[in-house]
Parts: sequence; C-alpha cells; structure tokens
Amino acid sequence: MKIIANIFRLFVGLLFIFSGLIKSNDPTGFSYKLDEYFSVFAADLETDQDSVTISVNSPDGLVSKSFEINANNPVLEVNATNEGWVKLPEYVSPTPLYTSLVKVTSNNTEVYSTIIEAEDSSGIALELGIHASVNGERESSTIAFSSLRKENFNLSFDNREHLKENGWYVDFLKGLREYALALAIFICVLEIVLGLALLIGFAPKLTIWLLLLLIIFFTFLTWYSASFNKVTDCGCFGDAIPLTPWESFYKDLILLGSSLIILFGLKYIKPIFSNPFAVRLLTVATILCTAFSVYCYTYLPVKNYLKFKEGNNIEELAVVPEDAPSDVYENIFIYSKDGVEEEFTLNDMSNRNMKEEGYVFVDRVDKLISKGFEPEIHDFKIMDETRSNDYVQDFFDYDNYKLLVVMNEVEKANLESLNKLNKVVAVAKEKNVEVYPLTASSSEAVAKFKSDNNINYPFYYGDKTNLKSIIRSNPGLVLLDSNNVVIRNWASRRIPKPEKFLKKLK
Repeated sequence: MKIIANIFRLFVGLLFIFSGLIKSNDPTGFSYKLDEYFSVFAADLETDQDSVTISVNSPDGLVSKSFEINANNPVLEVNATNEGWVKLPEYVSPTPLYTSLVKVTSNNTEVYSTIIEAEDSSGIALELGIHASVNGERESSTIAFSSLRKENFNLSFDNREHLKENGWYVDFLKGLREYALALAIFICVLEIVLGLALLIGFAPKLTIWLLLLLIIFFTFLTWYSASFNKVTDCGCFGDAIPLTPWESFYKDLILLGSSLIILFGLKYIKPIFSNPFAVRLLTVATILCTAFSVYCYTYLPVKNYLKFKEGNNIEELAVVPEDAPSDVYENIFIYSKDGVEEEFTLNDMSNRNMKEEGYVFVDRVDKLISKGFEPEIHDFKIMDETRSNDYVQDFFDYDNYKLLVVMNEVEKANLESLNKLNKVVAVAKEKNVEVYPLTASSSEAVAKFKSDNNINYPFYYGDKTNLKSIIRSNPGLVLLDSNNVVIRNWASRRIPKPEKFLKKLK
C-alpha cells in the first residue's frame, strides 16, 4: 500500500501542478469559463415563472398560445399587423376584391394569422379581441383593421405583479460573475500549491482533503457540462489540450479515485522537508504563481494556444476543402397517437398507413445523422452594422498587410491605450495596411464609444465568443501579412509606438 499511495501521490500532485500552470498561462480564458458556469447555474436555478396566455378572439374562433413570463423583462409585447393589400384577378372576382394577410405575434412567435378581404376602402375589414391571462386575471384590448389600409398595432401586457422572486443563491451566482477573473487566478494558484504540497508531503491530511474538495468541485462541473450539454469546454487544460465534457468528467473521476487511494494510504505520505522550509517553499511558490497569472492576464499568455497565434495561417484554418464531407441530415416525421408523440423516418412509414393507424401528423424536422468537416476557425466574421454582409473573404483576399483591432466589448475597453492605438491605426492607413476594428457590442454602444473618445474610423462586427478567442485583450491588435499569416499580437498595455509597428512591415 505504501508504494501504491506514493505512486498516486506523484501522479495527482504532478497533474494538479500541470493543470494549474496551463490555466495560469491563460487566466482570462479560464475566467470566461467560470463566468459561463455562473451564468448557466443562475439561469437554471431561477424560479419557474407563471405563464401568460395570449388569446385572439376572431370571427374564426378563439386561438391561444402561452409564454413563460420573463423575469428580466416581464412586459410581454404583442404585435398585430397586416401586409399590403393585393387585388385579385377579375376571373377570381368580377367586382374589385382585395386581400391582405393579418398576423398576430409575440416573442417572434405567431399566435394567429388569417386572410382578410375588402371591396373598397370603407368600413372595418377585421376586428380582433386580444387578451392576456395570468392566474385567472385577464387584460383585454380590441383592435380593428380598416379596409385597404396597412395597420400596425403594438400592445403591451405588464406582468410585473405576477413575478416570483428568485432565491438568494441566484443573485449570489450572478454576483460571482464580477469576480470570475479573481477566482480564476485563485483556483489556478491553489491547484499548483496543493499539487506541490502533496509532492513534498506538507500537512498531508489537510492537503489531501483540500484536494478532494477541489476535485469534487471540478467533477461536479464536468458532470453538469456533459449531462446537460452546457459549457461544453470546461477549460480544464484551456486551449492547450481541448477535452470534450465527457473526457473531462472521466479525467476527474480518475483523479477522484486516485485521491481516495491516497487518503486511505495517508499514513504512508511522509514529508520530504522540514516544516519551516516547506512553508517558505510554498509561500514562494504562491507568490511566483500569482505573479505569473497576473502577468499573463496583463500582457497576454506566455505560451499562446489560440488559433490566431503568431505563425498561423488564418485562411487555411478557416477554409473548408472542396472535397470535405458535409453534414448529413435525415427527415424525421413526428406523429401523435393517444397523446404520445413518436418519431418516424421515411423508411419507417413506407409500408404503413399512419392515418388508418390513428396517428396525427405533428411536425417534420431535419435530424443530424453525421457531422461533416468543420474548420478549426469556423465562426470568424467581419460583418457590417446591419449584420447582414460578411467581409471576411475581402479580408482574406486583400493583398497587403492587414490589422485586426479587437474590442470584444467597447464598454469594457482599456481607455488608457486608445491614444497609442489611434496613432498605430493612423500610421497603418498611411502605409495601406487595411484596418479592421472588430467588436461584438451593439451599434448604439459603438456610436457612443466613438463619440466619447473622438474616434473616426468605422467598426465591423463579429461573434463575441470568437473575438474573445482571437486575443485575450480589450483592445488587442493582430497584424497579418498578405498571405493571412499572423505576424504579431499586441495586448492593450503593449501597443507599440508607430515606428516599432512600422518595423514589422517588411
């Protein structure tokens, strides 16, 4: 047992040190994962709210649809509109007859639709009663569509009095999001120090129990990710060694089992150094690891494992080869019988009469059978303000140097760096370097940011998660050559002087 306990002591200690160092190298990336966990847990633990039922009373009868009250926005908006009127051909109606499509929607979901008709512009073409019901309480409005007119009605139903309060733990988890970075650094340092303490045999009982608590915490996170398909990359080893949720969970189970073996053989774990020397060693390790994490947060990771690291050809990582396999889908038909829904393929139904068997058609969906090729960089976009035009191919095709100015959230950008940044942008444009300021913020936030900071260059828009994976800085600079190879990354606190930037343009 002595040999086994010490073998696992070595295994667990080294693995914790390795894991902590990998995460310390990129504490910002780890903080993104913690923030995501806090957000997901808070959302999942929110109190289930009552539903508000929107009913439309029309000449055709009564139709209803229910929506859960949104705790963050309890005012439910209902929109009723009709499209332009279309005159029917004479062979359909000898007298002039016009039709229009009426739709009632809420939360981008259609509640009711119908075709209305009118012969002239006088009178009412359709009158609707719209009701909102919650727990027996009802609020109603009546709207009327006039003949040959395009109407648009916006109704609001305030459900604040029906809100149910969340437990204290929801606000607690939401509050932790603000401290995600500090917690990320703390956990990284704790992993390293506990791993080292186990290796040198310092306070073995305290050390192994702290390690067990940490492993149980990680095991719960990875189990939750794997079971509910949320936070699909737990960040165990960051971008250095990407693991699927189940791989991360199995890894933690192995660690948990190994730690239990050490606990059972605790009497065989003997200290290597004297207690005073071990305390000094662990203190120095704590200071150095904290300093390393803070340095990597401030100036970018020492070892860059991101896709936009220096030397990577971004276009090659983003392009799908012509002969690459595509996603394969299968048509799935959903039928209901005796209140139970079942799924059938075309093959399943080839020799059956579903109607005679008592089945009622419900829906048809496309189900993914096999995943096709996905490039390493698959969500890199350079969109205009409308988010409808993507200029990423223009970016790749530009036959000169190009500079990405990444500000994933302009509201949180390091304002102290803007003066240096603007100078680099100005000199880059003078040298025909194409500049692409990229953000995931709203166009309103960008307009305010530009006005407040006297910025006159236009912004492009991208995916928030992708922008965070380009560079761990806000703002951050990424210089690429004409072949789309990354030449250099700069953090906001290391933006170069114009003359140093020009030296990179060979």
